[in-house]
Amino acid sequence: MILVILWLIQDLLTVFTGGGMQIPGLFMLGLVYGLLFDDGNDDRSLWSIWTAFAGGILWDLRWIGIPGFFTLGYVVVVLIVIQVWRIIPPQGRESGTGLLVFVLLECSQLIPPMLPVLILGGRTGWNYFLMQQAYSLPAILLTMYLYRRKVRNSKI
Repeated sequence: MILVILWLIQDLLTVFTGGGMQIPGLFMLGLVYGLLFDDGNDDRSLWSIWTAFAGGILWDLRWIGIPGFFTLGYVVVVLIVIQVWRIIPPQGRESGTGLLVFVLLECSQLIPPMLPVLILGGRTGWNYFLMQQAYSLPAILLTMYLYRRKVRNSKI
């Protein structure tokens, strides 16, 4: 339910800005945040892949018009997070993973918007991409804070 709300908030913010400002991928941040608490359950991983696919296809149909660009990026991000997070032992996930969490969250903001840049090419695509990265940094830092707080509270 939270992911649906995040997708709708992301969509409404894009509508309110008229598509002229790149909005952070709140949906992907929420999905990656949920994967950071994955216990290696294959059902949850499969659910996450299908959720990323559904969210990406809706975003493509709503804003891009060509299904597949953001869908591919969303699914690739989920697969990267699942694989990288499973490599780390559970003890290592709780301590000293600030940089790794930042990189995984940044992947969620870096990979999907990169595909339209490759398609648009040129100066226009890079300007939108760089603006989106600048706007997504506060959202990434807030998500990191929420992750660290939840990990700290679960240890107590």
